[in-house]
Amino acid sequence: MNTEPFPFADYVRAQQHLEAALEHGDDTYLLLTGDSGTGKTALLRGLIHKLDRYRYRPIYFSHARQLGATGFVRVIARSFRLSPRRSHPETVQALVAHLLEEPAEIWVWFDEAHELPEETLAEARTLAESDLGGRSRLHILFTGLTALREKLQAMTPLWRRIVVREELSGLTRDELPAFVVHHFGKATADRFSDDGLSLLFERGRGIPGLLLPAIRATLRQTSTKGGKIHTTRVEDILSRWDLA
Repeated sequence: MNTEPFPFADYVRAQQHLEAALEHGDDTYLLLTGDSGTGKTALLRGLIHKLDRYRYRPIYFSHARQLGATGFVRVIARSFRLSPRRSHPETVQALVAHLLEEPAEIWVWFDEAHELPEETLAEARTLAESDLGGRSRLHILFTGLTALREKLQAMTPLWRRIVVREELSGLTRDELPAFVVHHFGKATADRFSDDGLSLLFERGRGIPGLLLPAIRATLRQTSTKGGKIHTTRVEDILSRWDLA
């Protein structure tokens, strides 16, 4: 099975736009949203992996719910080997002074950012916009579920500054055959009837992270001899398997 992400149209568009924004460095904030399983984390990991580590320094936060404003600042400070000061404001001041001298472009990536406390979002904005006299070298990359858009829209001054806003909605029905070929090979894709693929698409809602286990479950519970997988068989398997 091919584990590389399938380049569906939404994915490619978002990848190209975010890659261009990362390369040019003109945008302080980037946003990528989508349902769970649409490929947000895989897309951004691929982009971060391509970054020139002499020009860019990525800092990744995965446990957004547990990240308070003070903890966020302390982690950033320690990444630059700055010792926390006696008070939070003093630590912020020292970090801002360091960022003004930092030669690399700093990309802070908040994964699952819909769970971030508002105080942490506000603190991140403070650091990103600390250089009033020029272009900030600290950039914020927000990724999360679609609820993140509503959360950021409620913070109007921040929302206005997010120019690059991408969303992954998943595959179209026409992309599903190529998706199956990409991950499982043409011989396996040919085993499914058009109606069977439509049923899989409907149950998986076009989301790669749901489609892949649904297809694997179907293949595991059918003959391995390579014969056609009838639509009724697909329906029976999915009806006994909790996709959600």
